[in-house]
Amino acid sequence: MKHGIITALDIGSSYVRSIIASVDENREISVLGIGEAPTLGMEQGTVTDIEALSKTIRTSLEEAETLAKVDAENLFVNITGTHIKTQVGDGRISISGLTPNEPGEIDSDHVQQVIEDAKNSIKIQKGFEHSRILHAMPQSYVIDGQANIKNPISMNAFHLTANVYTISAEITPIRNLAKCIELAGYEFDIENLVLNHIALSHSALSSDEKRLGCILIDIGGGTCDIALYNRGSLQKIAVIPMAGHNITEDLAIGLKTTIDSAEALKCNYGIALTDGIDPNLEVEVEGISGRPATKRSQQVIAHVISPRVIDILDECYKTLKGLYAPELVTAGVVLCGGTSLLKRIDEAALNTFNLHVKLAKPSLERMSGSVSRLDDPAFCTAVGMLHYASSLEREYSGTGLTKKAGAFGSKIKNLIKKIYRDFIPE
Repeated sequence: MKHGIITALDIGSSYVRSIIASVDENREISVLGIGEAPTLGMEQGTVTDIEALSKTIRTSLEEAETLAKVDAENLFVNITGTHIKTQVGDGRISISGLTPNEPGEIDSDHVQQVIEDAKNSIKIQKGFEHSRILHAMPQSYVIDGQANIKNPISMNAFHLTANVYTISAEITPIRNLAKCIELAGYEFDIENLVLNHIALSHSALSSDEKRLGCILIDIGGGTCDIALYNRGSLQKIAVIPMAGHNITEDLAIGLKTTIDSAEALKCNYGIALTDGIDPNLEVEVEGISGRPATKRSQQVIAHVISPRVIDILDECYKTLKGLYAPELVTAGVVLCGGTSLLKRIDEAALNTFNLHVKLAKPSLERMSGSVSRLDDPAFCTAVGMLHYASSLEREYSGTGLTKKAGAFGSKIKNLIKKIYRDFIPE
């Protein structure tokens, strides 16, 4: 891998976070600039306002570019939502030997061919006509009837079969997301779309957690993204359309305050459980549209928050129930995402799953530069995309399809920026 620039663009329902970094030939990542902007035009993983989201993306990337003093290139973009589908397919190919009666030696090309065969078998299935396969992950191989092969390369066989777990996204949400990025003045390769769950696994989970089994839950603003790992492989994913925004809305309604005020109350005084709270601790709650402020106890705030937290975690549990046995998730539950910062949410998750719960922060291993700001569960996805990008066998030389537009493209980008600034209020 050559030295080059990569950019992680985490488009979430609460914030758009971007990181520009350089990667060297040893896969070491140097963080150059970080950008962050409150999200407009995205709800529960779905674009609801292309112009608003484009402006948010531009704001986030330009902040990162200003700090990095380089352009954002080679964009890697996350995707999630209830439109994500999974399917297990089988691929099968023959391996040619030196003579017809001899097995051939399996190489990396054969592995790629059998994965492609599995993907093709899924593409022709009903219901996948308007979907694009984002990831295809072999879970096991079979060589001439011998099952449970983990790595077939350099082994000999007449036939190679692969059991492949595929993850697809509907084309319409992909196109809308791509259009937002293009309107913001940037280009990116569709091949660089990364499922949120996969990005998270690269920053929030250790190899032991993946091997021994764990449940990863990213509690963001619009969705809870769930991934079940066992024996080093991704076994199941799910997207729950409930998360931190639901808690905020409950507070706004229950306390009769604004959304912004409710969000601040949640972050500063919110607690996921109602026991053990000082009933005498009171906070000021802003009134709506000039109405007088009121005093509310932290206990009242917790009594609004707790039922919604329990609902969210119960929905996660119901979705996974029957898909795992406790002995297959030895490492327990791993929580990440901005809402995982809510006080005592780990205790609430323990009560729901009856498994050990860990609050994760992104792994900053092999990273240098401006990394102190990244030591935050909210940056797990963005950091994970950097690790994911650096693990690929690609050259990021700054001349690829995913770089920002060149001289002509820059003029177009500047024109788009001018249009935004002239007609869209800051």
